[in-house]
Amino acid sequence: MKKLIDAFKPNPFDKLLKKMAHEQKGRFLIVWNRGLGDIPLGLYALAYRIRSFIPNASITFITREDLKEAFSMLEGVQVIAHKAWKRGETLDLEGALKEHSLSPNMFDAVLEKPDPTRWLKWQLGKLTPKLSWQEKWDALVDRYDLDPNEPYIGCHVQTETGMYYGYEKNWDLPSWRNLFKKIQENNKGKILLFGMEKDPVFLMDGVIDLRGETNLFEMLSLIKNRCRYLVAPDSGVLSISYYVDASYSIRVVSLWADPKQGVLRQKVDSPNPEFTHIPLVGKNQNVANISTDEVYHSLFG
Repeated sequence: MKKLIDAFKPNPFDKLLKKMAHEQKGRFLIVWNRGLGDIPLGLYALAYRIRSFIPNASITFITREDLKEAFSMLEGVQVIAHKAWKRGETLDLEGALKEHSLSPNMFDAVLEKPDPTRWLKWQLGKLTPKLSWQEKWDALVDRYDLDPNEPYIGCHVQTETGMYYGYEKNWDLPSWRNLFKKIQENNKGKILLFGMEKDPVFLMDGVIDLRGETNLFEMLSLIKNRCRYLVAPDSGVLSISYYVDASYSIRVVSLWADPKQGVLRQKVDSPNPEFTHIPLVGKNQNVANISTDEVYHSLFG
């Protein structure tokens, strides 16, 4: 009932923007301590909406250190990274600002708890997020001794944000191992593992474990310049890769328990015209019900 009532209430974000535009104010501070994927899925539209009311707005995000790189893919915004912040913990905003010689009263609006899901429903099916790509990041792939002619398959085997959801987002480990075995048996290419932690371990031929060894732009450069394929659950890696505003050929198989989330909820194509996306949804909203054969045949036909 509450959601039904909320649907008929005025959008509080638009109300604020109209008021600030009328008062000729435009300095925004936005606090963000959630996930990587929310940057294209929600915060791109947040900045877009602000500028639709106040074209010359100054938009500053304050966030965790591990998210700082991704915010640089949003054009025309500033970002402050606070090393002490961790996801899921209570934040000391004034203390964090003080360390950067700032205070809340230096901004016209401080959004401590932005709600993109509610405020930005209008974007679904209408607005395509575009994450700016800089050519200098392409050279980062040269740090890795990978044959440019090898058909690499990128795999994000473990989204580290699964604990924040009421269901399992990750594909089970036996299925990953069976997929890797089948890829090697059929000489389809070598596998690059992406993620933060080298756990679980995959001691298998043809598997190159880069987990914990790349920053965001190195990983994206590898995906863009070396991977012909990518397999990933609903995760920040998938969302960021999906919305990179650059043209390169890649075939992506995504794994889902809840198809009403992430890039599927957005209902817009990637800005990359050569991005082929095959989403697989587990029966009964259980990602473990996606079979190895389904993933393999979606990748290679």
